[in-house]
Order: sequence, then structure tokens, then C-alpha cells
Amino acid sequence: MIKHVFSFALLSLIVAACGGPAATPTPVGDINVGITDYLGPLPQLEPISVHYEVQPFIENLNFPVSMAFAPDGRLFFTEKYGAVRVADSNGKLQPQPVLVLPTDAAGERGMLGLALDPDFANNHYIWIFHTWSDPDKTRDKPYNRIIRFKEENGVGSDPQVAFEASIEFVDSTILNGGNLHFGPDGMLYITIGTTNNIYVANEPESPQGKIHRVIPTVPVGIPPDNPDPNSTIFARGFRNSFDFTFSPINGKLFATENGPDCDDELNLVEAGKHYGWREDGLCEDQIVGSDYPFARPLVSWTPPISPTGIMFYTGEAFPDWKNNIFMCAYNLGRMVRIGLDEGHTRVLNGDLRYELGRARCATDIETGPDGYIYFFDINGLYRLAPTDG
Repeated sequence: MIKHVFSFALLSLIVAACGGPAATPTPVGDINVGITDYLGPLPQLEPISVHYEVQPFIENLNFPVSMAFAPDGRLFFTEKYGAVRVADSNGKLQPQPVLVLPTDAAGERGMLGLALDPDFANNHYIWIFHTWSDPDKTRDKPYNRIIRFKEENGVGSDPQVAFEASIEFVDSTILNGGNLHFGPDGMLYITIGTTNNIYVANEPESPQGKIHRVIPTVPVGIPPDNPDPNSTIFARGFRNSFDFTFSPINGKLFATENGPDCDDELNLVEAGKHYGWREDGLCEDQIVGSDYPFARPLVSWTPPISPTGIMFYTGEAFPDWKNNIFMCAYNLGRMVRIGLDEGHTRVLNGDLRYELGRARCATDIETGPDGYIYFFDINGLYRLAPTDG
């Protein structure tokens, strides 16, 4: 176990309003808050000491990506190369995978997202996002697919295709972020990266570079109250959104976004809005100024930190962090904490300076049933547990 005391220096980030002309951020220096700014020159407020230790929970995993806790305390998760795994509430891993599917795991492809059905306790449905590997080569492109299957006693069966989207650039394996979660409205939300065709983020008909909202059926349905009642698209203009979560205060959707060498983002995603990933894919444009025509991010990082998994902390083990956003920063291997206002519409403060010892916060992060913070390195699952000092 690795013990730490974290001097929680609240760093003033951005006071960002949301919606209409008033959405222009009030930045500290610049909206593009770089890593060095977090670690040095921004003003520090009164520190709060939080004592924790980093505990290995499950080791020797094969690139775990996404996790979800079941009502009975079990933990289901994906491994990039095609397996869905399960462990009990004590971290004992079931030796055999729950399900294995033919999966193209080249580059950023793979078995990525996982969500448990809201009625999982009764129907035992699990939903996954994976890049399908066609063993018979019946198509000329690989596809990203949403699969629903049934789990009973640790065994998965009856996988069915609910939704799919082609990969635009077959020879490229990057910008393939894909995840899925159920919203508080019971609808299934899906994010799909641009698969390295950055132009599609701005195309209204293409499924890539979008966040989708669907009725969770096989095949999926289109909710009549979507921005376009004939389309699954909920919002567009994303380069490569790796993960997202919903506020426990107002149900709003918050998503991470990966830029190239600029503008990693945290976005408050609202129905029908365009998040404006630049059409040329380059970094000459800035997202400040009153004439910016798109929805602005809440926070933008330049140089990039590669935000991946994201969650609202909803446990009781760390009361000072209740309802704060936590993200993994893949480039740094650190956790990012973001503090919001009471209505969860504006960013107030945050910090990058979490020491995790030999563990890295890489792909996903969740609040466990015990109130501890669970996070994936690429070869194991760890958790933050409180200590007395």
C-alpha cells in the first residue's frame, strides 16, 4: 500500500458560464490552461489536507478499459483485446471471461465501453462498445458496434448487435474513442470518435464525431425528443470523446475530449449543440473571443493531458470531494479533480497533483460501493482508500 497526504491546493481555473453570449469564459490568464500552469503560477487558495492510500485491488489484467459495479457488488469490466471480465466485491477475479468477442484491437480500437442495463438486477443485460473483427472478411471496413448480451452466473450469452458505425479511415487506428452509459432519463448515450477523419465531426449526418442518444432496444430506437426526431445524434463536433458521465445534481452530461497537441477539453454537453472541433484539425484557431461560433468547453488544456475516464465522486469516504469531477489524465498517469459550482454549470477550481505511486490513472475511474475511488492502470485495478494520516 502506498500512503500519501495530499495538500489539496485549490487552483483557480476558469469561471465559465454556459449558454448564449454569456458563455464566454472568464479565464485566469487564458482559457488554454497548460499543465505547467496547474503546477505553478496560478494562485493557490487555502489548502485542505486529505489522507489516502493507494491499494492494489486486482492485478495482472490485460489492458482493462471500462468498468461498472453491479447492484450485488460485483465488478464487470472490459479488456481491450476482446474480453468482458467479472470480479466479486473482494476483488477475486473469475478465471474465465464472461464473454469474448472477435475484436480488432489495433491502435485505439478494441473492447472499449461497458454499461449495465438499468434493470440489470432483473434482466441481466450488459451493453458493450467494441470494434468488430470480421473473421470471414464479409465487409471491406471494420465497424464499431454496440452489443447487448445476457449474463447469468458469470457467463455471457446471446450477443446481439444493437447499433453500428463504420470506421472511416481503415488504415488508421487512432481517434477511435467509444463509450456508452445510461442517462438518468433511461436512454442509452454513446460516444463515437472521428476514427481519424476529423471532417466528419462537423457533418450532420455522419455518426462519427458525435454523442448519440438512443432507446435501448435491439436494434436501438430514436427517442422522439431528440434534437432531430429522425436522428440518434444528441450533440456533434467532437474529435475523440473517450468517456462521459452525468451530474448527480442536475443530470447534465459532462464529457472528456482529446485534442492533438492542443485543446484537450472538459465539455458540458447539451442537446443539439455543436462543439466545434476545427475543420482542419490543427491548432491555429483559438477558442476564446466573443465571435467563437460554437459551444465552448468548460476547461481546455494546452499542452494536452489526454483526459480519459471521468466520474462524479458520489461516495462518503472522502466528504471533501463529494460531487467533484475526477478524471484520468493518461499522458500524466494522474487524477484530475474539478470543482463545480452548486448548480453544476460552472468550473470553480481543480488540481492535477495526485501522487499514485507506481500506479497510473489510465483509462477509467469510478466510485465503488464502499465509497473508495477505483481506477484502472493498463495492467491492474487500484483504489484510493482514506487513512487517518
